[in-house]
Amino acid sequence: MNSQRWIGVILILIGGLMLLHQLDLVYLTGDRLIAIISLLVGAAMLRKSIDHPERKGLLGGSFFTLFAISLFIFDFSFRPFARPLFLGNLFIVLAVSNLIYFLFSGMSKSLNIFMFFFFGAIGGTMIAVYYDLIDVWELDEVVSTYWPVILIVIGLLIIIDGMTSHRKKRLEERNES
Repeated sequence: MNSQRWIGVILILIGGLMLLHQLDLVYLTGDRLIAIISLLVGAAMLRKSIDHPERKGLLGGSFFTLFAISLFIFDFSFRPFARPLFLGNLFIVLAVSNLIYFLFSGMSKSLNIFMFFFFGAIGGTMIAVYYDLIDVWELDEVVSTYWPVILIVIGLLIIIDGMTSHRKKRLEERNES
């Protein structure tokens, strides 16, 4: 099924759910509707990435799918849904999506592994602060002291990516001649 048909199917499903809500047959909150839309979009993107040799759509598809699943879990587990917990969850989902993309795209982009650690650190910290596992003031001291490490790591990843792409170009040129 091409992407145009998938969009049509997604719109029909969303319209049907909204009609059922209007007729009071299904109760949809804003969180549930966003979760359903995210799940449908994520599934369509994941389906597209399976057929694509470079796995285009895998990062977005895994993000939307994991985000939808986490919204469903939080919808049944926590009420009200606290903003720090939501934002921490969002960053954790971004981290895991980057890890999935890194693993399934041939481990070619080291930026994705950096984003995994970066977003994971932000999301994990927000959730740890929410549950009083770490103190905000201790975190402030650590971040203000060691933030230049992020610049060093980004610089190293850029160099590694450049060297990797340069080697690939050399191998392709040798294979062609």
